[in-house]
Amino acid sequence: MCNSHGLRLQVVRWEMSVGRFGCCPQNVLHSTFAQKNRIMFDFFFKKRELLPLPYKRELHCHIIPGVDDGSQQMDESLLLLSELSRFGVERVIFTPHHTAPRFMNTPEIIQPLFDEVKQKAAEQKIPIECEGFSFEYRLDESFIELMQTGKYGEPACQIRPLYGQYLLIENSFSHAIPAFDELAERLLSDGYYLVLAHPERYLYYAGHRGRFYHHLQERQVEFQVNMLSFAGYYGEVSKKMAYWMLDNGYVNFLGSDSHYPQHMKLLDKFLRSKDYAAIYDQLCDCIGNDHF
Repeated sequence: MCNSHGLRLQVVRWEMSVGRFGCCPQNVLHSTFAQKNRIMFDFFFKKRELLPLPYKRELHCHIIPGVDDGSQQMDESLLLLSELSRFGVERVIFTPHHTAPRFMNTPEIIQPLFDEVKQKAAEQKIPIECEGFSFEYRLDESFIELMQTGKYGEPACQIRPLYGQYLLIENSFSHAIPAFDELAERLLSDGYYLVLAHPERYLYYAGHRGRFYHHLQERQVEFQVNMLSFAGYYGEVSKKMAYWMLDNGYVNFLGSDSHYPQHMKLLDKFLRSKDYAAIYDQLCDCIGNDHF
């Protein structure tokens, strides 16, 4: 009885399928197989929802075209701005390198390029404010010369802050600058608030990171960590240091440090990841990009 009922049910289902797909049972099987595969594909490969960046003001990027190792063309710069907007950024402070002897950028060089980027972004209706520009200052010999032009607020001073009295500075990647502490002390006494760019990438501090970060934090130096460090882009050591800094209260600011479209592809992937979702609230709670 049961077998007869089961056979009849199969016949009814087959007749319904014939009416829907045509008279060939092969079409029914093919459609069912395709549907199951589509469901499995969606389950395993569907993109996760993109969480926005945990800030609305970008304060470390290399988007001014043709002045450093970042964007080289206006179209590339506009693409980078468009992607930052897609990630939730509303305002951008541009920070081209100031590093001797390769990137001796000055406000006179950057200003007309900044104005052009701002105009082109408006023409293309990219919903992002080009708020201003500063520099990522390497504390080298050329910067010492800038320091000699005057203190913060003096008309002759040629140092251009990030915002207000905030200054984005960097160390060397190959070795610690010998006079770094002395220069930092002078800048602090001159009235600046110092933000050290990507400290998690200075691998020579990796062995005694706690002492290094605590030493600078005691001197009121704040830290800006790169978003892609959490994604492992700069290597496993930098990734571990970024997470360690986050867990120990040493992350004050974040930045994309965007140079190329490839950075945006990697950032898009990270912003959809479980790893980012796990630290999203923690990042939102600790950073000061939007609170100058």
